Amino acid sequence: MSGPSEGNPTTLQRLVGMFRAAMGALGRSPSDRDVERWAVVIHASMSGRGRSYHTVGHVFQVNGGTDPIGSLAILFHDTVYCEVDGGLPRGLESQLGDLLRVEAGQVELRPFDPAKHPLRALVARIFGFQPGEAVTHQRGLNELASALLAVRSLESHLTPAELAEMVTCIEATIPFRPADAEDELAARLSQADEEHGLGLGEAGVLRAVRRAVDVANRDVGNFAYDDPGAFLSHTWEIIPESNPTLRLPAYTLSEYRSAMTRMEGFLASLDADRVFREHGGTPDAEALAGLRARAATNLARGTRYLRQKVLAARVLEGLAMLSGGDAPVSLFMGDLPGEVSSRRLEEILPASAPTAPDVDDVVFRLLREGRARESGFDLRHSPLASFLYAGLGDAGTDRALACEDGWPLLEAVDPALLTVVARASAQIATTRSAALEAIADRVAP
Repeated sequence: MSGPSEGNPTTLQRLVGMFRAAMGALGRSPSDRDVERWAVVIHASMSGRGRSYHTVGHVFQVNGGTDPIGSLAILFHDTVYCEVDGGLPRGLESQLGDLLRVEAGQVELRPFDPAKHPLRALVARIFGFQPGEAVTHQRGLNELASALLAVRSLESHLTPAELAEMVTCIEATIPFRPADAEDELAARLSQADEEHGLGLGEAGVLRAVRRAVDVANRDVGNFAYDDPGAFLSHTWEIIPESNPTLRLPAYTLSEYRSAMTRMEGFLASLDADRVFREHGGTPDAEALAGLRARAATNLARGTRYLRQKVLAARVLEGLAMLSGGDAPVSLFMGDLPGEVSSRRLEEILPASAPTAPDVDDVVFRLLREGRARESGFDLRHSPLASFLYAGLGDAGTDRALACEDGWPLLEAVDPALLTVVARASAQIATTRSAALEAIADRVAP
């Protein structure tokens, strides 16, 4: 008779299954106690309240390969995320506290004697750090800490060469680096191979870095989704991680605008060539071109989508500032669906078809119909942004966004559109009805 969990395993059971499969493929037979301990470390590390994208679910999503070293790297690669977790994840201080010093927001690799701590020296060599050196987020703080945790957890079950190959995979998940990052990684791994007698050789180093590139590309695979709505859904899961105020129940219009602005700037700054990586013909030229082409399309549309969200947020923020000051988003938009059943701004705004000549149909559909999945802090669809975009298009939006906040921005919006938004807002933000109606009267065509 099968147990009740066999057809629907728990998260911890799935993690245990990943460890067993990887270890079995390497010819190892860890005890139940070992795999349970490892699975609990992964689950606890990636279940912090601040996490919405880098969760255990991300591990299962990325683990699409059959390579056991790659699977072990994927299990550990996001266990540490200091900016989101507020430092080392709960329970990891005892395992990493003697390896990393975290004080007043500064992190450094603690000094050590490489002769007495060869595995610590191995990790430092592959990452390119010296004992006692400061480590920053941009240079791979989270990945370094995750790799140290992986080695400390598995050192009694893997050979130094296998540990080095796993660490190489984790190092490669440092995102959005220059084109020569993998060449430098290969050079450091070659040096580690010589210093620690790993026995990889030139062919082994090439194989290890190719595997690492495959892991890194799967880690950012959502950038090459064919469905732009699915790509944006993953983007939306990242926003609360980098904007803690959006995890609160009553974030303000200014806080929301700032979050949208930061994410728009982030996407606009990304180069598709830096998203997907290549080394030694992996992936092949055709596959790499396809990944980067889809990433470029998603980045362009995602940036345009976010510009429309920024404009909508700045319009509401401007109305709020001119009618009494910053306010919770819910005062002007209504409660999020699922919180309570209440009237919302989109119920008042008219449904508009695009009239501007330069509206991107895909972006408009995403704004009007919504991303692929719901979000805990925002509407899946964007009624105000789609309403403004329909009338302004790309050029009109960009002209408005170039203006200063307040009246300069509002006056750059088509008066017919702004009047509708101001009067609709007056029906939701009833404590400001008079001031909002006065604004509508002033701008009415």
